Amino acid sequence: MPGLLAVRLAAPASVVLAAVFADAVGVAIMALVCLGTVLAWRAPLGARAEVATNGVLLLAAWSSVWRLYERWGVWDLVVHLLATAVLAHLAGVLLTRRPTVRLGRWPYVVVVTALGTSLAVVWEYLELVGNALVDPTVNVGYTDTVSDIAAGNVGALLAGLLGASAAVADPARARRVDTDDPTRGLRDELRQEPVHDERADGRGSGGGVRGVVRGAQPLVPEHREA
Repeated sequence: MPGLLAVRLAAPASVVLAAVFADAVGVAIMALVCLGTVLAWRAPLGARAEVATNGVLLLAAWSSVWRLYERWGVWDLVVHLLATAVLAHLAGVLLTRRPTVRLGRWPYVVVVTALGTSLAVVWEYLELVGNALVDPTVNVGYTDTVSDIAAGNVGALLAGLLGASAAVADPARARRVDTDDPTRGLRDELRQEPVHDERADGRGSGGGVRGVVRGAQPLVPEHREA
């Protein structure tokens, strides 16, 4: 997919452009975008989801460099919602790719929403640090902080709902996000486990081996009359 390769290369190219036309803060922001690009590349997101993730992260980063958040107040909320949504989805995919993690549909929604909300809070921490140490013009007021977290919370919830819905139509993900019963996979595996039957291989029909294997008869030697 040519567009996918272009979006992947756009992140390191943005670091170079920020170094030439912006300041050190812009370079640091683009470096964080590169980290997100690598995670999106290594996670099994799918081409469209990866393009959307990288595109939103680049949009958020360049909006900071171009000071769009200060020019349009509502733009800050839009970007917080979109960026938290794609990052929460990425976190959910990275979590459920582990074979030991199996979540039902609604537990998946709850976990992804919690992950996204946590990321939104960390984002606000970074803004506070940036205001104190780097750029005092970064908006860290009470209303701005609460609004940003609320927008991120909504984005994370949407990511959880859409991710759980997508798992219904994707058999590969449905094995990791069980849409009906999180214990169904284990029960299916136990049900399919082969059971050894001593009678099938002709190793005797007496009580000795059969009694130990099947647990149905005691280990008593057969009595024969003289």
